[in-house]
Formats: sequence, structure tokens, C-alpha cells
Amino acid sequence: MNQPRGCCITSQLRIKSSETPFSGADGDAGDWIDMDSGFDGLADEVFDVEMETRTHEPVTELYSGASVNYGRGYTFMDVFDADPFSSERQHNLFYPFSSGAEWKFASWLANSGLSMAAIDECLSLDVIKSQRFSFKTAKALRKLIELLPSGPRWKCRSVKTESPTRHALQVFYRDAIECLQHLIHSPSNNGLIHFVPEKIYSAADRTQHIYTDWLTGDRAWELQDALPDGATLLGVVLSSDKTHITQVGNRQAHPLLISLANISADVRRKGSMKSYVLLALLPVPRFVHPNKRLRGVLASRLLHQVISVVVKPLKMAAEVGRMMSDPVGNLKYCFTPLVAYIADTPEQHVIACVTDNASAISMAVSNRFGDPLCCAARTMSKTRQLLIAVKRETRAQNLSSYFQACRKRQLNGVASPFWLDWALVEPSSFLTPEVLHHFFKMFWDHDRKWCSRMLGADELDFRFSLL
Repeated sequence: MNQPRGCCITSQLRIKSSETPFSGADGDAGDWIDMDSGFDGLADEVFDVEMETRTHEPVTELYSGASVNYGRGYTFMDVFDADPFSSERQHNLFYPFSSGAEWKFASWLANSGLSMAAIDECLSLDVIKSQRFSFKTAKALRKLIELLPSGPRWKCRSVKTESPTRHALQVFYRDAIECLQHLIHSPSNNGLIHFVPEKIYSAADRTQHIYTDWLTGDRAWELQDALPDGATLLGVVLSSDKTHITQVGNRQAHPLLISLANISADVRRKGSMKSYVLLALLPVPRFVHPNKRLRGVLASRLLHQVISVVVKPLKMAAEVGRMMSDPVGNLKYCFTPLVAYIADTPEQHVIACVTDNASAISMAVSNRFGDPLCCAARTMSKTRQLLIAVKRETRAQNLSSYFQACRKRQLNGVASPFWLDWALVEPSSFLTPEVLHHFFKMFWDHDRKWCSRMLGADELDFRFSLL
């Protein structure tokens, strides 16, 4: 607390005596007496109240020995200054553009969503030509943009499938470690990334645990326990949405995003802070297999196959660690387990490799969803045991029989989940609740109907009107 101690209060405060008659309307100095002369015990009472208040202040316990520095690395400015055109920017901050106004216009064109033809049409207008910009076509603008300092570079890789597809498939992706390093060094995240797990309690008695960001949770503490002394825990967050289709030439793909759980939640959930980086564009296949259901199995297998390629650097770092630089340039020995995969409920079933009538995070099936007793968690080891049992019956290449054997165990036919060889990963932990289906639809389709039947629609409306 920033209040003065009790002894300081008594030395400053004075109290008016009710027994001393006033000589005037406002009294004079003789009408006042020191508190110390009449209230000797007040100082002790004030001190006791202050100490009681302090005992109810939040108490933070940091994980001892976590996130040790191992020498000097590099910062965002080190990378920026290492750009081959950094000398040009000493004379012109907006290089390769001639001025700040030209840079703003170029930035608007690049982020406007206009096609190349539309940009060419815009640049051909007389009012634009009169500005004498250093680019006259969309292609020239693109070449200038490529001279700017870039983030993680894109890669392209052909995808080999088990069954023929109508078109050859390619996956466009970035190096996952470089994406995480880009997030750590991003100026917009400066001071908002934390590396040490902590426990926050409401008071000194530590009976009430306060949870805020991911690093204050029990899972982060458990993962740090599993790491070597001095290691830094980087919680990987992946997110994808198969309903968001992106056009890549004449092919379709849906995005896979990556973020860090170490970034403060208030920042990470704001799109304007750009705390998520596009990691990959996952191909949307069109298999020519005659069986529609088996085409779905092939698509699920392909999703795991492609994600496994994209996240391979993260798996290696989670297994043996990786030296990375923090925002101020200190080297840290980092491990990268997957701690959250944000997806809607249908895609969560694909990620967990289970059928639609089974839970993605527990061993429960649909006829047990309403049971009051919790079922066991669907852990990596249990899924591995089920897959081993299926492989004893049939081969994964025999798609139809393999799928039938999987259905008996509420599996969807994926033979090699991308997370099966990812250290410190548990599907029951990294699959997060999905707001639309788990909260909104649960309330609207079930809880609201139950309350309406019990209370009546009019009474329910009346009670909501009082909120």
C-alpha cells in the first residue's frame, strides 16, 4: 500500500476538543489538541487495519529457475538493420518508396483487396498519374513491396496422396519456428509476452487461486515441470477453419494460423494486434474415390499428413529444445508443445481422430453425454493403444476394412495423427471449448428449452426483462 504508516498519521492529524470552548466562530489554535495526547492506541489500530488489508492483496508465486538467459541473441532492430537496403533507409526512411505519401498510397493498394487488373486501372487514371509515383503498374508495385524487410518466407511443397485426386495438390507454408520468433520480436507485442509460469492467489493464505493468462494455469506449471532446468516454455496455439475457403489460383485452401499462448490474452484475442500469423494454406482435395464416406476419411488423413509436415520444426523443438531470442535479445532454451488448437466442433473431431458420435476430449460416446459421472480423458496414450489394436486387425492401406475396424472403437480412420509424436501434447488438453456449439447452441437448444418448459415462456421473458 502507498498509505503512510500509523505513526506518520498521528503525527500529522489533529482532533478538535469538544470540551474546549471556542473563542470565535472558527476557533483558534488553542482549540485543537494532538491526537497523540488523547488517543495513544489509535496508531496501533491503524497499523493493524493496514496489515489486515495487506494480507488480502494478491500474492504471486513465480516458477523458480524457469526461462534462464543463455547469452546474447538478436532483436527486431538487428534484423531490420541487417536488411540489404538498410543504408538506403538512412537517407529515405520510406525506401523503396520516394515519400511517406507514396508509401501510404502503396500500402492502401496492397491491403485493399483489389485485383491486379483493378490496381492497373486505378494507376492509369490521370489524377493518379499526375502524382508521379515511382510505380505505374500493379506488377511494379509488387516488385517494390518485395524490397521491404519481410517476415517468414513462404515455401511450397507437393503433396503425395494415397488415392488419386482431380488436381495435383500443393501446400504453401512457412517455417513454424520463424513464425514464433516473428511473434516474439513483433513491436506490437513488446512488453506483452511472458515466459515464466506463475500462480496468483487472492490472499497470503493461498486458499483461492486466480487464473488470468495461460501461464497462470495449472497446465503451464505441469509442462514446465517436465522441462529441463532453465528451459523456457513456449505454448503453441494453432487455429484453422475449414469453412473459410481461400482461393489460391484456381485451387482452394483453408488457412492454418499460429500464435503464442505466452502473449497476454487481452492482446492475443484482438485482431488488430496481429498476434496470429498465417502459417500455412492447407489444400482442399477432391478425391475421385467412388465411396463418399471413404473420400471423407482420405480428406481427414490428408489434413493430418499436411499439418504434420508444417509443424515438424515445432515437434523437434518440443523434443530437444531450440535456442531462440526474446524481445530484448537474450537467448533462451525454448520448448514448443501444442497447448491449444482452436477449431469448430466438426473439425475438432477430425483433429482428435474420432467419429461424430464420440467426444473429442473424453472417452464418452453420444449415449453417455448426459451422464452425471465424468468419463476418462481421451489421452494420447489411449488413442495410440486403440490404433495399435486396429492395426493388428487390418492394414491402413486397406481403406474400407481399416475404417470399419476404427468405427468399432469410435475412431475416424486416420492412421497417423499429426500430434501422436509431438512431445508433451494431450488432445484432451489442447482442444479448447468452441463458443458457437459448446456455449451458444448448448444454451439455446437445450438450457433455454428446459427453462421455458419449467417456467413457461411468459415467465422466462419476464425474468430476462429484469436483467
